Amino acid sequence: MELLEEMSAFFNERSLDYNKVHLEHVGGIESKNIIASFLPDYTRTIIDFGIGTGLELEEIFKRFPNVEVTGLDIADNMLKILRETYRGKNITLHCESYLDYDFGIDLYDAALSVMTLHHYSHDVKIELYRRIYNCLKTDGLYIENDYMLSEEKNGNAQELEEFYFSEYERLKSEQGIIDDNEYHYDTPCTVSNQIKMLLAAGFKDVKEVWRNNGNSVMLVANK
Repeated sequence: MELLEEMSAFFNERSLDYNKVHLEHVGGIESKNIIASFLPDYTRTIIDFGIGTGLELEEIFKRFPNVEVTGLDIADNMLKILRETYRGKNITLHCESYLDYDFGIDLYDAALSVMTLHHYSHDVKIELYRRIYNCLKTDGLYIENDYMLSEEKNGNAQELEEFYFSEYERLKSEQGIIDDNEYHYDTPCTVSNQIKMLLAAGFKDVKEVWRNNGNSVMLVANK
């Protein structure tokens, strides 16, 4: 039986292997580098949810050397690596869950999440997306690059999504987990459901702009 691990403990334990795994297996380097190209020219402020070691920041700083980045992550070991990698850059980091952090109102030109939201239910995501929408400036945008399911790659993607969520609940039940802590288990949603959730949260249009040969998909949502 797969033992569920508390989310921050899971990522803190694997911080030294994170870059290798994500660059070679989870989305690959292109999934990180391509994000910078979709940011608007006027980008001056960014908030990054689940920023990890900041793999996506390298190309962003090349294009926007002075951009102000606010980063959130629950794994302090990840943030320590990020601080060492991007010394001298304008980055403010918070070791806190983005489910709890107050993003503020009308503060950011862009918001990012990269390979982090495939652990949450529709209700949790919609509420998070509403808060992301509110923290963006009038012409702001949100970029999500994540593990998603598609009919082209996964056959009946909706059934597969439902299977992952049911398996997560089964594992929690079998392991006697009854608290509200976050536990690491992949529950990816279909691309169509992701788009529906973002629209339900208030974004005026959402487009799929990139995908790789696996299940890494990038969506751009405009406020």
